[in-house]
Amino acid sequence: MKKANISRMPEACSTGGFKVEDQEIVKVQRAAAWDLIKQMGQNLTQGASVINISMPVRLFEPRSYLQRITDGWCYAPVYLTRAANASDPVERLKCVVTFAIAGLSNTCTQLKPFNPILGETFQGIYDDGTEVFSEQSSHHPPITNWQVVGPAKSYHFYGFGEWAASFRGNSVKGHQKGIHVVEFPDGTKITYDLPIIWCKGIMFGERIVEYDGPVEFRDEKNELGCSIVINPPQSGGFLGWGKKKIPSDFFVGSIYRAPGRNFEESNRQKICEIEGSWLGCIEFNGEPYWDWQMGIPKFVSNPINNPLPSDCRYREDLIFLSSGDLEGSQEWKLKLEQNQRREAKLRKDGFEKKKVEATE
Repeated sequence: MKKANISRMPEACSTGGFKVEDQEIVKVQRAAAWDLIKQMGQNLTQGASVINISMPVRLFEPRSYLQRITDGWCYAPVYLTRAANASDPVERLKCVVTFAIAGLSNTCTQLKPFNPILGETFQGIYDDGTEVFSEQSSHHPPITNWQVVGPAKSYHFYGFGEWAASFRGNSVKGHQKGIHVVEFPDGTKITYDLPIIWCKGIMFGERIVEYDGPVEFRDEKNELGCSIVINPPQSGGFLGWGKKKIPSDFFVGSIYRAPGRNFEESNRQKICEIEGSWLGCIEFNGEPYWDWQMGIPKFVSNPINNPLPSDCRYREDLIFLSSGDLEGSQEWKLKLEQNQRREAKLRKDGFEKKKVEATE
């Protein structure tokens, strides 16, 4: 990190990460967490998955994960449009990297979204005409597929994500595993993955949301890559920070050329450096591409009119929660979960029956 005055949002904790200030939400969540520990014992805090645990609706927001996932794409109309208009492959890569990393700052909502039901969909649209489609394509493991189509098909952002989360002591570790692809009409495809997310202070202490680890971008057509490390390791002094530990939301990295599409580290030819904070700014060789103080608009994916009957807005538990009826929402949530378990058993039984018939 070459400078110590990296721009950061007011919500950024001094030691790093997004600090949650809403203590009412934290209080409710901690009460629910203690209830779960009483039910499940210490296994819950020792790496047990929380994906299949049924949570009370008082912890939820009235949205499905299929809509919630779009929060991280809030800068698509800005940076993916710039990328589509860029003639220089390096400039295009910079815009895609900025879209992905800056979007992390808009993903720290504390209320839980509803887990999508198999076959559930969401259709949305941004104010610039960008269309959003998402669908739950697998129940176990939970997998979401999506595609985002820019105005006049200027870009196509698509991929899938398998969400995994587990308790780790006083924290929850989460990761959306899966490939993200941004494709352009000239055939360029830029792929990337997402870093691990931590929600710390589940039971006690400050509630902090942190992203951590490497993020890799690749453009094979143009033999380009970008490697970023969020919360990079440091020992002793660290470029401009002396012995003081840099905040965990800081990142460093570089854009590089990969001759012959060989992305091994030994073959990389550095083009420029990248540094900043996912909670404040992104700079390439000192030139800012995103800064929370620039006033760059965050776009919201609004539900379209007349969606498919499978759209998440038609879920009864979500509808009741939207109207403030927690009891009605909880009842419907249990009904839908029971229906989903019953349908999953029917699919499994049918598959096993076909396997037996095939061997006869």
